[in-house]
Amino acid sequence: MKKERVFFITVADKPGVLFKITNVFRRRNFNIESVTVGKTLAKDESQIIITINADDEEADSFARMVKKLIDVYEVVEAPKDSCYVQELLLAKLEGDPDRLQNVAKNYGAQLIKNGSLILKYVGEPANVEELINDLSQFKIIHISRTGITAVVKEDGKDILRFGR
Repeated sequence: MKKERVFFITVADKPGVLFKITNVFRRRNFNIESVTVGKTLAKDESQIIITINADDEEADSFARMVKKLIDVYEVVEAPKDSCYVQELLLAKLEGDPDRLQNVAKNYGAQLIKNGSLILKYVGEPANVEELINDLSQFKIIHISRTGITAVVKEDGKDILRFGR
């Protein structure tokens, strides 16, 4: 059964590494739902977080293929429900600032007024989608979403680790 899965991939912080990893998914004609990249505390290492919908066999196969790549140190795969997941939304809007402030307050978002009206929100992807829907009553100039970032919850019982 397919379910949303999160891959935490620790890699060398070098040009071309992300391309090699995403190419594994492309060759199998698999859609990446979300990808984020950031530095780790270790010098010269980055962590890539990729989200896909896959069954157990597909997820295991992807993890093993990615782990074989040069410059990949570790691959951890976990079902999305075993992770604490957040996404950042920035939206540049036009409209009544007071009404927009009320919408922001309902979501715990921040409204930044610096010549433009920019809404900043961090939350679960489903809540980001809901907020975007609520923002449709305003003129949306631009929306930027980070994709998810995540950490495995405390128990970590559902994770599969490849490497290190």
